[in-house]
Amino acid sequence: MLRRKISLAYKLLVIISLSLGIYLNLINTTSISAMLSYYTMQSNIICLIYFIIFFIKEIQNIKYKTKRYYKIKGGIIICIAITACIYHIALAPGDFKMDSLMIAINNKLIANHLVHTVSPLLVIFDYIIFDKKGNFSWYYPFTWTVFPISYTIYVYSYSYLGGTFYSIGGSRKFAYFFLDYEKIGISAVIKWLIVILLFILGLSYILVAFDSKRKKNE
Repeated sequence: MLRRKISLAYKLLVIISLSLGIYLNLINTTSISAMLSYYTMQSNIICLIYFIIFFIKEIQNIKYKTKRYYKIKGGIIICIAITACIYHIALAPGDFKMDSLMIAINNKLIANHLVHTVSPLLVIFDYIIFDKKGNFSWYYPFTWTVFPISYTIYVYSYSYLGGTFYSIGGSRKFAYFFLDYEKIGISAVIKWLIVILLFILGLSYILVAFDSKRKKNE
């Protein structure tokens, strides 16, 4: 009973962090459509939707942690972990910004760290602390690549239809420099996408291995 209450309180904290990060970015943007078209925002929104669902089911005391739950949970963990990893490894060193948040430096720092660092860590630790281990199958990582791959298609479709992004440290037409074939060339984009796909699969299998090892230690 106590564990359930702690789990509910923790999930509420995750929901607050995700909501605040999304909100602070949206109120400081010069273009809501552009802001909502970043992978960062979409991954945070996906996590928010699912955590609200998880929270409601726990309040109702519904047993929802099925195989489907663990497939989805692993997917959203990887989804938002990519946000944190790509930002801190490839984007932040290039002074990447999703919008002109420099107008309010405090909001910029809070908004950036919530969506790129705090919320991803909270989502990951929800799994570590509250989920049973040993429920990730070997083939799950391939299903977890669906959203990142779909996002690439989305960016090019959005750009083709005239959509643009804030361009400091990134690409005005394609959000991220590694998707901008007009600047770095098609072959470079393909290489970047292959590297990122392999990185996602590698990260996913690390999660599966960690899950399996924790199961054996329980």
